[in-house]
Amino acid sequence: MSCRFLLFFITFLWQITSFAQQEFEFVGVVRIGEEAFISYKISFEEKDGYIKGYSLTDLGGAHETKSFLSGYFDDDKNTLEFYESGILYTKSYVTQDDFCFIHFKGDLSKLNERQTIEGLFKGLYSDGKECISGELKLANLGRILKKAKRIDRKIDRSIVISQEKKDQVNLVKDLDSLSMNTIRKDQILSVFTASNKINLTYYDAGQEDGDQIAIYVNDELMFRKLEAKSKKQKIEIPLLKEKTVVKIEALNNGSIGGNTIKIDLYDTDHTIETITNMKSGESAKFVFIQKK
Repeated sequence: MSCRFLLFFITFLWQITSFAQQEFEFVGVVRIGEEAFISYKISFEEKDGYIKGYSLTDLGGAHETKSFLSGYFDDDKNTLEFYESGILYTKSYVTQDDFCFIHFKGDLSKLNERQTIEGLFKGLYSDGKECISGELKLANLGRILKKAKRIDRKIDRSIVISQEKKDQVNLVKDLDSLSMNTIRKDQILSVFTASNKINLTYYDAGQEDGDQIAIYVNDELMFRKLEAKSKKQKIEIPLLKEKTVVKIEALNNGSIGGNTIKIDLYDTDHTIETITNMKSGESAKFVFIQKK
């Protein structure tokens, strides 16, 4: 290998390393007061010490909220700092200005699977005024999944546990379900957007079983009968008002369980993946709110 080629090869590797982004996911709880525990997850990329990603509060719960996350990791000082700075979507009934955003700064030696993130956080409204503060404790999701897989394997191999009990326990599946944005009867998912339209795709993520929905926009029937197929189908919904309400109504129960259709929402900057979990005649709403 010539010196010129070796120099080129080293320079190429250095460029790949310097531009590479590392992705991290941590999941756990935030504690407010002595007895209030809320599930919490952060997912972010780190590049040159800068952090950018999302947080999820109350995973799978009635008040699930996805917020934007930014911050810094100082490898020399072993410190991690991140803060929430706006909402992508929420299932709560409060407005964007009512939300209390987490601001955290603590010690962290490395960003890897062995580390936990824990310590006190400060809660601040968007105008900088203090709100509820508390404590958070998070573990790396990859490490949790590895432990869950080992436990699932032990349960499957056990001769003491009945097959009926084995079928009921699947920790990996349970963890995956926490990351699924499930839309249930009468739920309202409020989405903050700067776009003037939303692209909506719907499809059956599993086996086609005839699930059908109707879509209303601001109380007007826009699509009378849409059937979910394996292939994604797309429709465009204009956002002509400060607040646009899109109602999804389940028209039937599929031949496999209830009405479960994957509905993905796209604006100019973000994607929100959801799945319906309703019965015939039930409905839920997406409320698209123009950002101030």
